Amino acid sequence: MVKVLIVDDHPLFAEGIKAMFKPEDGIEVVAHTINGNAIPAILDGEKIDVILMDIDMPALDGIACMELLNLKGYQTPVLMLTMHQSIKQIKSALEKGAQGYILKDASKAELVQAITETSNGRNYFHHKINDQIFNYFRNKKPSMTGAQVLSEREKEIIKCVADGLNTKAISAKLFISEHTVKTHRRNIMHKLQVKTSPELIKLAMENGII
Repeated sequence: MVKVLIVDDHPLFAEGIKAMFKPEDGIEVVAHTINGNAIPAILDGEKIDVILMDIDMPALDGIACMELLNLKGYQTPVLMLTMHQSIKQIKSALEKGAQGYILKDASKAELVQAITETSNGRNYFHHKINDQIFNYFRNKKPSMTGAQVLSEREKEIIKCVADGLNTKAISAKLFISEHTVKTHRRNIMHKLQVKTSPELIKLAMENGII
């Protein structure tokens, strides 16, 4: 069962999303907040697999929420659920590490697929923004600088991968769970836009990480 946290300032909308999922969907909304500042406390107290987050919110908008999560080192995948489909909003979300981006007019089937994909470490983008997404990735070159700089923990993970350690061995060496190792590796691949360990190691060597 994929555990979801909804971050949206419209309680009725959040309740509608929660009621929409049935046990057979494999998705459960376990928490909801209208205030992005409350996200860290929720993540510390609940097992959350995916954060379903709006962009427009009064206290702390979705982009600022992602900045907060990055600052505090949380690695939970974020799926943006919004009405915005401008390249500016999409680019901002992706550069802060969003795993997916779906519009609020999506069908239930699309939303289920989006949540499932992001919970498994894959990207998901609504079909209406495919052109914007394609242009964004086409013009973006792998880099370890700028908004997506690697954390110290992520650099440790990369060094372990370069040493040939598997997930279980990295978990034992760094005293973290295997789930955490997998989450870090997924986010590293996403940040650096690489798909395989050899590509990751090559890029890390070129940038002086290892």
